Amino acid sequence: MKPEKNFLTISKTASLIGVSNATIKNWVRHDLLKPIFEEGSVFFVEEDVLKLHAKIKSGEIYRLNNRANKRSSAKKFIPKEYGEINKSSEWLTAIINYVSVNSLELEPAVFYLALNVLISEKFIRTNDVSKILSFNKKYFKNSYLQNILKDYCSNFISISKNKLYEKLLEYYIPNQRDVLGLLYQSIKYEGDKAKQGSYYTPKNIVDNIVKAYVKKVSTVLDPCCGTGQFLLSLNGFIKNPEQIYGIDIDGAAVFICKLNLIMAYPTYEFEPKVFHADTLLEIKTSSPFNQNDSPDGFDIIITNPPWGLHFPNDSIGKLKSLYPKIYSLESFSYFLFKSIELLKPNGVLSFVLPEAMLNIKVHSDIRKEILNSTTILKIEKLGRAFTNVFTNAIRLDLKKQSTTNHPVQIINKISFTIDQQRFRTNPDYIFDIETNNEDSQIIEKVYRKPHHTLKNNAEWALGIVTGDNKKFLKDSINNGYEEIYRGKEVNKYILSKASDFILFEPEKFQQTAPIEKYRAKEKLIYRFISDKLVFAYDDKQKLTLNSANILIPTITNYPVKVVLALFNSSLYQFIYSKKFNTIKVLRGNLEELPLPIFSEKIYNKIVKLVDEIILSGKTNAELDLLIFKLLDISESEQKYILASR
Repeated sequence: MKPEKNFLTISKTASLIGVSNATIKNWVRHDLLKPIFEEGSVFFVEEDVLKLHAKIKSGEIYRLNNRANKRSSAKKFIPKEYGEINKSSEWLTAIINYVSVNSLELEPAVFYLALNVLISEKFIRTNDVSKILSFNKKYFKNSYLQNILKDYCSNFISISKNKLYEKLLEYYIPNQRDVLGLLYQSIKYEGDKAKQGSYYTPKNIVDNIVKAYVKKVSTVLDPCCGTGQFLLSLNGFIKNPEQIYGIDIDGAAVFICKLNLIMAYPTYEFEPKVFHADTLLEIKTSSPFNQNDSPDGFDIIITNPPWGLHFPNDSIGKLKSLYPKIYSLESFSYFLFKSIELLKPNGVLSFVLPEAMLNIKVHSDIRKEILNSTTILKIEKLGRAFTNVFTNAIRLDLKKQSTTNHPVQIINKISFTIDQQRFRTNPDYIFDIETNNEDSQIIEKVYRKPHHTLKNNAEWALGIVTGDNKKFLKDSINNGYEEIYRGKEVNKYILSKASDFILFEPEKFQQTAPIEKYRAKEKLIYRFISDKLVFAYDDKQKLTLNSANILIPTITNYPVKVVLALFNSSLYQFIYSKKFNTIKVLRGNLEELPLPIFSEKIYNKIVKLVDEIILSGKTNAELDLLIFKLLDISESEQKYILASR
């Protein structure tokens, strides 16, 4: 019997709540959702799913709210990146609270806040709502403005006549750039922003990009323009607003962007060339908007594209068809690829992107395309640039001009250059910007030595995911319980005292590795979330949680303790940080590190020093020095490496 429409599959349930299928299965195991089995398939009652979702959003079920994370968040926040917010922002807090307390819908609230600003700036000649909603041209400074307002409110005109919305006209709103964008970002749920992958870009970053490339005659596009923060920054450089283009999939943001441009160019009677469309699926490579608009592409494309956007299922097939070279399904990679297509020959692109695009393997597809079709002008590290986003950002500047080689400007505390050709020769086309020429010489010296790697020469295992640590972990040992280690309890060479104990019943946990991995005769345990290599030796078959992973080297006649010594050394920390620079210690990166081939005598000497460290807890200075000498690292290079820590 086919289930009725009030039943949901596992996939639809996971999508609705914003978690993985595995998490849904885990909730079933813990009786948080009751499944219905029908003809070999599993379904859930839609009403039950919606009730659970409401409890998660409200915070009633805190543990699950962490799992559903930002994509289910009902939290609002004021983006600190708006540099023009007054020190006293009571006006903004008052509006946010009013909208929230009265449960005002977002789009009509935005409409009335826009009227407030337009009246204050004299673009609307009356504050009488009935006259404004008559859309008589005599009340509007710009005829295009009249049409923009009329079109936007056509879908909610009955709602917008509600007196609660009219009250928004009475609130004080200061005169500052993109104040409507600030209001929109502040009122909008954080979860909505996370789903769309969109966050506000700090003004100084935007202005620096514009100053670098925009000229009076430039045609400029922002392919995901939002409320127009990049486009508004063009005002001091481009006198004719007809040269400015924007596209966004968010209708409310497009509405605000159009108003912003009209207010930025008050002496021009023009219709902003800002389009409510899907850049990736609806904009063709040639003649981007119509036959008269920039048929040869754009001089400059600037934006902060969505990161990690979750595409609807019906879009994924289309994206795969349109962009077969991008197999990661990463939104910023699609926007990069599309924007390179939309540039004129020798046109310039500047994007704000997550730092992970430089070196994570999954992004090798877009790195390859960049190297094949552009000249990399500049890569600048921006650090944590966004409120409530913990990912480091970079600025990437490209020119649509293929090159065999080019000195790429790197800005990372200091400025230096790297030959673009080096990126081509790196595994997975990694943009290793942490490595200058001196670093590269040291690293190449180590790699020139005959060596093994861990690729196909090791067994790997993740730590245990219980699914409910509060239920399964105890802070004192009970009958049958044993120690289980977290990443923070992994130190170099040894494990510190465990703070948790567990009854090992793997069938009850959400995720475990094969038991033999935990119970190996000897293994290495390493911190997973870390920007440093931290490896401990274990020959007592200890268990780990998922913040501590397991490595079992299997190279014949290559002692495990030698791998341990190398990975804990200052030299290998230097190599790892320069080549990969991630906050997670990834298997793929470890598999690329060289394991030099030494004599049995040297192996034994290293193992003896490791044993002394494990037994006494003394520092590894002597072992560090030995590894330097074995790999021909000069005294000056040693000082350089140690100074860079």
